[in-house]
Amino acid sequence: MKYQKTVGFILKRVDCNDGVASHCETLIRGLKAHGWRIVMITGPVFYDSTSITRFATLKSLVEDWVTFEKINPLVPDFSCLLKIYQTIRKYEISLLHAHGYSMLLIARILQIFTQIRCVATFHPSIHGNDPKLLKEKALQVNHLQYQFYLGLFTPDKFIAYSSEIANFLTQDLNFPESKVSRMLLGIDTDLFRPPTAEERCLARKKLNFQEDELICALVGRLSWNKGHDILIDAVRQLRTEHSITNIRCLFSGSGHEEKQIKDYAFQSEEDQFYFHFMGFTEDLRDIYWAADIFVLPSRKEGFALVVAEAMACGVVPIRTPAGGAEDQIEDGVNGFIFPFDDSETLVSQLKLLSNNPQLRKHLAAQAYKTAQQKFTLEKMINDTIAVYEQASLKGI
Repeated sequence: MKYQKTVGFILKRVDCNDGVASHCETLIRGLKAHGWRIVMITGPVFYDSTSITRFATLKSLVEDWVTFEKINPLVPDFSCLLKIYQTIRKYEISLLHAHGYSMLLIARILQIFTQIRCVATFHPSIHGNDPKLLKEKALQVNHLQYQFYLGLFTPDKFIAYSSEIANFLTQDLNFPESKVSRMLLGIDTDLFRPPTAEERCLARKKLNFQEDELICALVGRLSWNKGHDILIDAVRQLRTEHSITNIRCLFSGSGHEEKQIKDYAFQSEEDQFYFHFMGFTEDLRDIYWAADIFVLPSRKEGFALVVAEAMACGVVPIRTPAGGAEDQIEDGVNGFIFPFDDSETLVSQLKLLSNNPQLRKHLAAQAYKTAQQKFTLEKMINDTIAVYEQASLKGI
């Protein structure tokens, strides 16, 4: 196949309200600026009235968007494979980027007929209706299953968006380091930046927060995996056991567990004041600019792009040691890391920050410095293109 700067993004599904869709939008913009064309090949697309703008934006950025009502990645049907094959030929796609390792079987079948190359990224997450079971589920990693599947359908290159994922591939699964390209996700640091005093005041006024209140933000899909219950428990404990009543929580996101999480938060009339749910938010700057602390108690992550965005806005990050934590936070230097499902440690960290404005200011400045040094959009795009070109040229 003639080498073209055209890549097909292949995903099992697209949720326009989550971080994968946000990353795809950022990546596509950067690739287009360097002369690449992108074709989306996906299973069902989900959006609502709050996230339809992202869907429209993604659609406007790509050459075409081929969708299927359902893609079975383990037993793909002939009509699905034929349609993808025809799309590859039509747009002279030279490379598939599988967002999620489950799509690698489809990529391997297509490679037999087209000689197309493939790179793959992981976006690990877990799902479930019972938060108490998710901790155990997160720890149950079937290494043999991963080794068998990924060994059988190995892409030309793995892109690891965090040190944790890179270590999982090379150390736990024993893939050669030459197969794995570690690169950190990038953000638009011109967009995500610390607010001026006026911008911070306006953001707080817009969200009905007072200047003397301590605002904790959590941006993420309303899923028990994100650990909303851990932050809710911690704030409730700060109020009742430590008499810290100026703390309020701001949640941004939507998802299938929305009703359950809200029911967990709103157990009294008083809770209506302390916990504020905004739904999915297209422009997150007001949230970051109004916040003092960004908390992400996730049980499983790939990188957690929202943490990098918050850091770039000068917000103190606190998170669990899920994917990306090692790259984002040096504990006690530019933020804090606390153990999974450990609301007690989170309480201690929030109490410390509540009582020490100077420490908050220092950690926020260090978080901003880290974001400027490590999470640049330009580096991510350049690194991605280098991997694409390396993989694509193998097929010439």
